[in-house]
Amino acid sequence: MPRTLTVVATKADGAWYRTWQAYVERHDANLLVTVGVPGSHTLDRERGDWTMKNYIRAHYWFDRPLNLLEVFAPDGTLVQIYVNVGSLPVLDGDRLTFADYELDVSLEGDGPPRLLDEDEFAAAIERYGYSTEFQAYCRAAAQEALALAASWTPGTAPVVPPLPDSRQP
Repeated sequence: MPRTLTVVATKADGAWYRTWQAYVERHDANLLVTVGVPGSHTLDRERGDWTMKNYIRAHYWFDRPLNLLEVFAPDGTLVQIYVNVGSLPVLDGDRLTFADYELDVSLEGDGPPRLLDEDEFAAAIERYGYSTEFQAYCRAAAQEALALAASWTPGTAPVVPPLPDSRQP
């Protein structure tokens, strides 16, 4: 059975807002790739708890303020490429944590990638007091995310067993 870990997404203040379990598909010096599985439980303080409907292969770079998700339908069809702008991830044992800075990029179908959640980013600026320099850093990362999504070549759909019960705080 592949190794599992708990992924914890936090807000800029460090408070968790979403957590789930995933398999480790690859772990190198600068990259960790995980796979979330349909049927897995996700704890979500904002939207309410939910169950994954798709496979999600997530790429977390330890030297880039981005994480990229390949979303596959259960039949293996690529649904979406999604890139989060956030902190560098921290791996501590079997727990991966990163802060979400609210700006996101989505690529669906044949269209160009789109920048999302500027309203959430504006709210985070106010709520967490993002400095002008930090805002520029996040916007530069979002531009990198747009280019990454446009040039990304997704892998094939993951083939992994269901995860054990993943209801963790």
